Amino acid sequence: MKIYNNINVNNIYDMYKSANANAVNTSKTNKVDKVEISDNASKISKSFAEYDKLREKKVQDIKAKVDSGNYNIKSDDIAESMIKGAILDKKV
Repeated sequence: MKIYNNINVNNIYDMYKSANANAVNTSKTNKVDKVEISDNASKISKSFAEYDKLREKKVQDIKAKVDSGNYNIKSDDIAESMIKGAILDKKV
C-alpha cells in the first residue's frame, strides 16, 4: 500500500503527539485535595466530644463511690441489664 499524501499522515501524527503531551502535562499539575466538613458533621463531632466528657465524669464518680465503699447497686438492675444484653445479642 502506498500513501501518496504524507502531509495528512504527518499532520495527524503531530496532532496525536501534541494531544499526548498535553495529557502528560495536565496529569503532572499539582492538585491539592480538599475536604470540607458540613455543619451537621461538625455538630455531631462536638456532641461526641461532650458525650465523652460526660461519660468520663460519670465513670470517675462511680470509681470514687466504689473506692469509698458507698457504691451500691441493686441485683435486680444487674440481672435486667444482663437479660437486655442477651436479647440484643440474639437480635444481632
